[in-house]
Amino acid sequence: MKVKIISLVGILFLITSCSGSNQSNDIKITDAAEDTAYVEYLWCKNGPDMSEEAFGTMIQEWNGILDGMETTVTMSVGLVPRTATDLYDGMWVLVWESKEQSEKGWKEWLDGPAESWTERTSSILACGASDNGDVLNYGFNVSSFRVATAQDDEPGGVAGFAFCSYTDSFGPNELLENIKTYNGWLDSAQEATGTSSPYFYTIHEPDFETPIPGTSVGSYDYAFHHFWSSEETRAQGAALFAETAPAPQGPQPDCNSEMFLFDTYPFRPAQM
Repeated sequence: MKVKIISLVGILFLITSCSGSNQSNDIKITDAAEDTAYVEYLWCKNGPDMSEEAFGTMIQEWNGILDGMETTVTMSVGLVPRTATDLYDGMWVLVWESKEQSEKGWKEWLDGPAESWTERTSSILACGASDNGDVLNYGFNVSSFRVATAQDDEPGGVAGFAFCSYTDSFGPNELLENIKTYNGWLDSAQEATGTSSPYFYTIHEPDFETPIPGTSVGSYDYAFHHFWSSEETRAQGAALFAETAPAPQGPQPDCNSEMFLFDTYPFRPAQM
């Protein structure tokens, strides 16, 4: 079993003091990021023919189709909620280099294999469509401020999302200051334990109007997304946080009190 010490849990970005006096809503989070992407979350429902074997064959076929396409996702994963919901059984996550690449890729898909693929697979898994015709595909502008310091040796893990809104005293500038402090805390924790970790986090800014109908999250400006390599590392992170993280001070964002957790499954490895 993997033992990675540097993994955090909860809303760990709430650890720095911010003055709030120089707030500027004109600052773009993406402009300050080390890397950016456009990530889409398709809501999926299991069909009557869903099975581990059928789904495995489906993923294999999907990757084969993408290998022959000009514009494809850079990677893809599946998310299964820890807490059951009537909204979906899971989410199919598509990671693109940009929104422009997404639009180009979707056009190629819809003009090509989409119809026959849907006919063959909808009884196994149906994604991105609702009973009333709404498209259940939610895109985010994603900013990365820290890469994993170790490779995830065992594919899959745990993803967590904390949904937050800006306030009159906490805006993008304060968020970026918190991120700097958070990275410093991660560096110190990693140095103290002498280990590296597959843990990483990103900031997701919705490319759609929130709230999503039927969800309990409400309106929000961004989601703080975490990835841990396992439930064990997530628990270790909780203990480390409780022992060493300073108490929040100064203006803070208005965040949902619940961390939404998902088990993750690789669908398509990162394309170099």
